[in-house]
Order: sequence, then structure tokens, then C-alpha cells
Amino acid sequence: MKHKTLTILVISLLSANVVLADSNSTNPAAPLASWVVTNSIPATNEITLDEFLNEVAEANLDYAAQRYNVDIAKAAVAIAREFQNPTLNLGDSHELRFAGRYVNGVDQSEPEALNVGIAQTIPIGGKRKWGIRMATQNYHSAAATLDDFVRNLKLNASEAFVGALAAQRELEQQHKTTDYLRQLVAVQDHRFKAGDIGETDLTQSRVDELQSESDLLNAENDAQVAQLNLNNFLGRDRGQTTFILRGKLELEPRSFDLSQLIENALQTRPDLVALRHARDGAQSGVHLAKANRIPDPTVGVGYTYSTATENFVNPTPQMDYLGVSLSFQLPLWNRNKAEITTARSVAEQTQKQVESAELKAEVQVRESFNTYQLMQERVQKFQSETLKGADDVLAAKRFSYEHGNSTLDDLLMAQSADNDVHQAYNSALADAANALMELERAAGLWDVKF
Repeated sequence: MKHKTLTILVISLLSANVVLADSNSTNPAAPLASWVVTNSIPATNEITLDEFLNEVAEANLDYAAQRYNVDIAKAAVAIAREFQNPTLNLGDSHELRFAGRYVNGVDQSEPEALNVGIAQTIPIGGKRKWGIRMATQNYHSAAATLDDFVRNLKLNASEAFVGALAAQRELEQQHKTTDYLRQLVAVQDHRFKAGDIGETDLTQSRVDELQSESDLLNAENDAQVAQLNLNNFLGRDRGQTTFILRGKLELEPRSFDLSQLIENALQTRPDLVALRHARDGAQSGVHLAKANRIPDPTVGVGYTYSTATENFVNPTPQMDYLGVSLSFQLPLWNRNKAEITTARSVAEQTQKQVESAELKAEVQVRESFNTYQLMQERVQKFQSETLKGADDVLAAKRFSYEHGNSTLDDLLMAQSADNDVHQAYNSALADAANALMELERAAGLWDVKF
């Protein structure tokens, strides 16, 4: 009676757990009551590139999501290290034909057998070893992928910072041009009233000033858009942040050894490291598939209790049995050939992916190296000749116009040319900075300072 009660209790608990699990997984995609939508908090502050990147590393939402991939891969290693749970077997056999029948007051029931046993499947053939190794290599791949994500996140954030800094400089330049034209219009209006110039010169000055005002509005919009683009890299409380950027685009020219850059890229770039770990994991998967050809034995031990009976046909005393068992699958129909073929194909595919990525990385370094050199030459030409020449021409035209030795057209053309040169110079600085970051992205480096 005691054994029967224990059997019923265990079965009831198992049934209750199944029902509970089913009720919890009815709609796993349903929103939780604790989910809330938070609003962005406006903020205004000065910020340098280093401060901006530090905040990106702490608050970037995409980075926060990517970190879970490493946790998931780490959990997979722990799962691979675990042994399969044993199986508990509970049984009760009761003969029904003569149950409850009595002859001359003697119960004719057959013996009732209560049994309990436990069985454990034992992995053999290296399955556990190769499973752990594959999970560990995938974990290293996930960690390297996260490193690559952070590296690209910093470079993308830096390029956005450069874009905002360049837009801020272009806005300042456009302000200077517009302020001068406003002053010119005021002077021209005074001279027109005094009879020194005609209405045509005054109108032309006003037209150029209005055009400059329009360019100023466009520059203000570009600067604001570039500012808002920085918020994409930060947390939700930065959704309406207005930054005051601190930094300069005039970077010192850098010299690089191309062969050293290529070697560093091939050895240390996290994306290549992640691919190599993935390749090693796939090769471990081949060994695991081969090991799966060997069936795992299941070893069991059981205890059976048989009740006593006094029936006339088969009187039996109370008896206790202890037994052991060994079972395993017979690999007759499935020799795991398809799984092995698939694992080999995946391993060969990842090897080709590694080779392709290494080739692309080398080409990327060479292209970025050439681009950076050309951008540096472009900046140096502006700094050595073009920029100073445009400023000198403008100063001379202003002096000449003020003393009546040149026309208004000459002055306005010089002003427009000088403004265009400064805008082109700012663009050249931004292009050179971006080229440097792309070179370091290709080479797997990171030491940019603004």
C-alpha cells in the first residue's frame, strides 16, 4: 500500500508540472505587464570625441543587445558540459481476472508487483568532448564578433562625430560670409543714399546677401541633422540632445608601413578571428558527427517488490528482486552519413569564407591606404597654396573696392570664391579624417584623436 501511494504521488507531480509548463508557454510572444515605453530626455552639453565614445560604449542600445549573443554562447558551453539526466521508471502490475475473488475465505488474487528503477545514458565515442570543444569555439567566435561590433561601432560613431564637426565648421564659415554681406549691404545702402553708387550695385549686394542667407539656413539644417545623427549611437535619454562639439579636424599627417598594416589586419582583426573560431567549431562539428555514429548505451538498475498471495493455484510468498539492464540502438538503417556530409560541407564552407575574408581584408587595407595618402595630399595643397591664395585675393579685392579701384562684381566674385574654397577645405579635412578611420578599420587599429 505504501509503494502504491508513492507511485500515485510521483505521477501526480509530474502531471502537474506538464500542465504548468503548458500554461506558461501558451503565448510566449505576449507582452509583459512590466513593459513600458520610455521617452527621450532632452539635454545640451559640450562633448569631445573621447567623451562621446565612452558614452557610446556605456549606453548604445545595439551594443547592449549584441552582448547577449556572448551570454547565449557561454550558456551553450555550460549546456555542452552537462550530462544527460537519468530516467526514473515507476511501475505497478496488478492481475485483474481473479482480483477480489475469494474461495473459502481465501483471496485468489495473483501477486502484485511494484517496481522502481533508474536508467542513465552514457555518451561514448568522444561526443561530450567534441560537443564541449565546438561550443567553446563558437563562444570564442561570438566574443570576437562582439569585439568587431564594438570596433565598428566606435568607428561609425567617430565618422558621425567628424561629420557633425565638419557641418559645425561649415556653419561657422557660412556665418562669416553672411555677416560680411550684411555689413556690405548696410554700407551700400548708406552710399546709395549719399549718391556714391547706383541702385544696381545696391540691388546686387542685396541679392547676394539673400542668397547667402539661404545658404546659411541650409548650413544650419545640415548641422542640426548631423547633430541628431549622433543620438543614434546613444541611449534613450539622449534622443533630443544638442551637443556642443569640441575638437579639430586638422590632424597631423600619419605615415604607415603598408606591409605592417596588412599583417596586423590578417592577424588581429576581430571579424577574421571570429571566422577562424567559427571554422574551428565547424571542424569540431565534423568530429562530433562521426562520434554520433556510435550508439550511446543506457545502463539501468531496478528494484521490484512482489506481494504475497495465498490462492490455491499459485500460492506465492513476498519476494524482492534487484535487476540491471543494458540497452543501445542498433545502427542498422541510420549510420549518420547525412549528418557527417553536412558537417564536412559546413567546415569546408567556413574555410572558404575565412580565405575570402582574408583576401578582402588585404584589398581593403591597400585601398584605404591609397585613399588616405590622396586625401592627405589634397589637404596639404589647400594648406600650402589654395586657402591662403583665396584669402589674399579676397583681402585685396575688399581693399581695392573700398578705394574705388575695382567693381562690385569683382568683390562679390572674390567673396564667393573664398567661401567656396573654405567650404571645400572643410570637406577635405573631413574626408581625410574619414579616410584615416577607414584605414584603421581595415587594418584593425584604433588610435584616432580629434
